[in-house]
Formats: sequence, structure tokens, C-alpha cells
Amino acid sequence: MDFISNILQEVLNILFSFTGDFGIAIVLITLIVKLMLMPLSLKQRFSMKKQQELAEKMEHIKEKYKDNAKELEKQLQMHSVESMKSMIGCSTILLQMPVIYALYHVCLNMPKGFTTVIIPWIANLNTADNLFILPCIYTLTMLAPNLINYIPYFKVSSQRTFNKQTIIMTTITSLIITVRTPVALGLYFITSAIYALIEEICFRIYFNRKNKLVLK
Repeated sequence: MDFISNILQEVLNILFSFTGDFGIAIVLITLIVKLMLMPLSLKQRFSMKKQQELAEKMEHIKEKYKDNAKELEKQLQMHSVESMKSMIGCSTILLQMPVIYALYHVCLNMPKGFTTVIIPWIANLNTADNLFILPCIYTLTMLAPNLINYIPYFKVSSQRTFNKQTIIMTTITSLIITVRTPVALGLYFITSAIYALIEEICFRIYFNRKNKLVLK
């Protein structure tokens, strides 16, 4: 873990020497890490999509063979094997945890007394945002992937409904994570969330276009 932290610290210092702004350097290093992990992230998204499709198929099978227990059991066993294979792809998210922890550690141990043009109302990147602007921005970016369900073009047929409980839990969790977090880490979280939102939108556009081609 320390090895990864040292690498990220060196990259952060290099980016700072070019930009002269630690805030911009944090945004850039976050994007670099996200781009490096993009193959894993895309694999996870495809696996999750396949899991949703398999869940819908299982429900259809249960309804179709509800009066034929033997055939129902046979069909469920066949699709259970397929479901387990797709779940392996979802586990790749665990490989991202060391990098995420290391980047968190680097941001937490940044030198004090640095500001950024990105957040002009902050006097020190190691302090929390007392105006709570960053926590609000982060909360909105975390809610956005679900809110875009209400835009017809981005809606995926198998996407679950965004209910009140999800809104409340996402809001509370996002605020807890960022309300007392140093601004340096807040920039990392917000950049990650915005990147994830853009990736989600691109992923949905890809699947919607793919489905239209299949229908043709």
C-alpha cells in the first residue's frame, strides 16, 4: 500500500510542478487513476448489466414453468451457472480498493497552506468546506446517475426505479463522507463522481444504440 502511495505522491508532485495548483493536480491525478482503472470499471458495468438481464430472465422462467417443477429446477440450475460466471466480473471492483486507499492517504497528507483556483472560497486545502458547497455538489453528482433515468434517451429498460429510500440513503452517505472531509479529498470524491457519471451516460448510450441495432 505504501508503494502505491509513494508513486501517487510523486505523480502529484510532478503535476503540481506543471500546474502550480494542488487542486488542479488532484483533479488530474484522479482522472489518470480512473482512466487506468477504466477496463476494470467497464468490465464491472457489463457484469452488472448481465446480472440484471439474468434476474429478469429467471423471473420469466419461474412464471413460465410454475406448473412444471422438474423443468423449472432444470432451467434455474442452467441459468445459475451463467449467473455465477457474470458475478466474477463484478468482483474486479475489489482490485480498485488499494489504489483508492492510497490516493486517499496521499490527499490526507498533503502540505498545509495550499489553495486552488477551483475553489476560491477555501483558504486551505486541508480544511473542511464550512460553507458546505462541496458536500452539496458531491451529493448531487452521486444522485445524478439515478436521476438521469427520468431522461428517456438515457433510460435503460432493466434499470431499477429510483425510490425515496435510495435518495435518502445516498444523500446521508454522501454528506457524511464529505461534510468534515478536507477539501483536497473532497476534490477527489467530486472528480471521481463526475467521471463515473460521464462513464454511466456513455455506457447507457452504447447499450441503447446496441439494442436499437438488434431490433433492426
